[in-house]
Amino acid sequence: MQLSQGELILIIAMFVQAISFIFVKKATETLDSKQVTTIMYLAGSIGLLIISFITEPGGVSEMTSASLFTYFLFIVSGLVATGIGYIVFNAAIQQIGAGQTAIFNNFVPFFGLVFSAIFLNETITTSQLIGFVFIVAGVLFGTGYIGRLWAKKHRRINNTKKSVG
Repeated sequence: MQLSQGELILIIAMFVQAISFIFVKKATETLDSKQVTTIMYLAGSIGLLIISFITEPGGVSEMTSASLFTYFLFIVSGLVATGIGYIVFNAAIQQIGAGQTAIFNNFVPFFGLVFSAIFLNETITTSQLIGFVFIVAGVLFGTGYIGRLWAKKHRRINNTKKSVG
């Protein structure tokens, strides 16, 4: 089995994100989640700017060709969707911990697929649906929800047997 460059980048990204959850959990013990998010955005923006100058040296001159509406969407997406999303996500890490938050991160591709079908008219395939059934099942088992539900039902059955017998 040979990994493509894209697959390797995804594996590295998942590893780095998992490490970032741990750092966010540690950082939110002493800082507010909004402060942590702001620092993350600032460091990430500077890093991406440096990388963009290296990988696309002529890119700045090409930026003037986009419409104002494109820049409006870009700014609103960055500030509203991503900004608020990460503030909430970092607050969740602060509240429930990195491990539990990482479990819910499995829903990101699900919502990406659903919104690509809604906004981009992409087709959702049967194999993708089957995969997401496994993802949802994994999240339900990983959070302990299925175990609590089973225990609750099992206690109710035992209590019913005791009251009848």
